[in-house]
Amino acid sequence: MSDQKKAKQKIEEAILELLEGDNQKNALDLIAHLRTIKISLSQAYPDTWRANYKGKAACTIIVQNKGVHISLRGDYTNGYEKIFVNDKMKRCALNNIWIKPCRGCNKKCSDGISASILGVEHEKVCKHILNTTYFFIPDADAVECAILIVKKRCDDIDAG
Repeated sequence: MSDQKKAKQKIEEAILELLEGDNQKNALDLIAHLRTIKISLSQAYPDTWRANYKGKAACTIIVQNKGVHISLRGDYTNGYEKIFVNDKMKRCALNNIWIKPCRGCNKKCSDGISASILGVEHEKVCKHILNTTYFFIPDADAVECAILIVKKRCDDIDAG
């Protein structure tokens, strides 16, 4: 497929092209749910879609042949630990999150910062780059966690 065609590709097309089996089903389930809560998706790069809610970034969705990730946007330090309805969901969230460490990208965050993300304290978190927190979606439980996280982000956007 040409680069020009990929630039106009819908996320569902990329999922159908790159993923198979449960990974494909889980990714399509996530996208379908995001659309029901009025998330708009626009392609930013060949493998990346911006997910906006009321004109503000809710997250970024990355579709690669190894699966789907969401790059979280916004402040995940305020009340996110309360969104998980049980210990299984909290474990799922913590098992599938990756925090980008600070590598001295500039003087403002050369040592990184301490941050409580999804209720867990992390050290040396990079605050210079917006995409510091990634959530991998390997199974249906992770889809449910991702939906909870994005819904909470939408609630934060609504709250202003």
